[in-house]
Amino acid sequence: MNARRWILAITLLLAAGSASHGQLQPDYYFSHGIRQLISELGNSSFAMRQSAFKNIEFFGPMALDHLRRARVSADVETTRRIVELIRRAEEQQLTRQVLAPKEVHLKLKDVSVQQAITELATVSGYPIQFQGDATRLADKRISLDTGRTSFWQAFDQMCEQAGLMERVNQATSIDQPMYYQGGKGGRIMRGLPTPMPQPMQPTGPIIVTNRGKEKSLVSHSGAVRTELRISRDAAAKELNLQFIVSVEPRLQNSSVIGRPVLAKVVDQQGKRLAESLDLPKANPSDVRMAHDDMIFTDLGGMPPQSTRVTQLRVKEGEQAAKQLKELAGKLGLQLDLQNVLLAKIDNVMEASGKSVAGANGGSMKVGAVNKRQNGEIEVQVSMENLTPNPFGGNIIMNGNGGVIIRGNVIINGGGMVIGPNGVRVNGGGNGRDLPDLLDAKGQKFRVANPTNDSFNFVNGSSTRSATMVFSPNPGQTEPRELALFGTRTYTISVPFRFENLPLP
Repeated sequence: MNARRWILAITLLLAAGSASHGQLQPDYYFSHGIRQLISELGNSSFAMRQSAFKNIEFFGPMALDHLRRARVSADVETTRRIVELIRRAEEQQLTRQVLAPKEVHLKLKDVSVQQAITELATVSGYPIQFQGDATRLADKRISLDTGRTSFWQAFDQMCEQAGLMERVNQATSIDQPMYYQGGKGGRIMRGLPTPMPQPMQPTGPIIVTNRGKEKSLVSHSGAVRTELRISRDAAAKELNLQFIVSVEPRLQNSSVIGRPVLAKVVDQQGKRLAESLDLPKANPSDVRMAHDDMIFTDLGGMPPQSTRVTQLRVKEGEQAAKQLKELAGKLGLQLDLQNVLLAKIDNVMEASGKSVAGANGGSMKVGAVNKRQNGEIEVQVSMENLTPNPFGGNIIMNGNGGVIIRGNVIINGGGMVIGPNGVRVNGGGNGRDLPDLLDAKGQKFRVANPTNDSFNFVNGSSTRSATMVFSPNPGQTEPRELALFGTRTYTISVPFRFENLPLP
């Protein structure tokens, strides 16, 4: 990096630091430096383009406004790089928002364990229950002042004093695949793959139970808590690392995706340890259904294990380590966020015939918009692959256009037609999973039950069409946009870091 670029980098860092402390919002120098870097995304030198790309990526969400403005007038190649930078910056921004923890202040003075559990549930708003041997806790008294801290840190401090731990069901279902090294160099599978991932944490309270003498090894990353359990395979000279992930209950339908990605594993002698990619040997007494037709020759990555528990193995050196000085990496976490903007049409009063793409794929289209004499606004809207199947898994379309109905399907106020062209449902209509009409201040118009409301399911594609009538609230300004809010699934990376881990 030449002197000019060093000066630019230092200027950006100083400006970013000042902005993060509230001194600049951000200031002129930061804006000037980011614009300079964005202009170099179109430089004829590959090295200059790459350097500018990495420098902008470093600032992440702080550069978003400048990137969005630059995208409007950039050439095709520069636009491609800007779009990728925007995507990465938005992912960083989302991850920070999702991982922002619920903050609590748990203050206890000479209370029973049950009173401590009740108080943490009260200050956090999260249901917590004890299930275990209550007689072991009868004489325990808890005095604790956590200060302002995250929910999971307060939870662990309380559990440490009370001799508790979160209860985790690690039982493996026969529906979950277990893989072993087979005699032919392939993989033997016990059980059958689960067709759909199940929620990592079922709806219900956080369960705590009695803990033995073992000490919890925990890493906190805001709203996510990662517990590590280590076992040793002396014969194979490997360490088995099991990661148990807990998320705050507000994060719905969370699932661990794949295996952890290790960034650093160092023993007490400073030696880096590598992940073991070999499959464990099959134990005939432990493997059921190990038939010839269950052997897989694909030796790629291990399939997902539990949606809450994941694990990997690390090779030891010639001498067995007594301690891991540092273990760091990331976990993939998939989750659903509620009330997220899925699609929006601006200037709705002039949007007849306009269509926009949805954030999850699919599209939303306005057919006609009419303002009645009484001030009501009638909007015809259709959405393709934006709204969920109202019957969940009870109606399934197969590839040949056939229809499978599981259990009971109830339709109130309408009828259902099943034919060679798919399924059509004509319902009485309700506003659920339909867009809102908003004014310039973001205030919603009142909406009546929709008319001409219908669902169509054809070859795996769903379409919902409806006519909606909106009424202004007293003093409300003119409508500005039609916006659909709903559930969106995201995948984020959750960092973890452990230090000075004792080994068995």
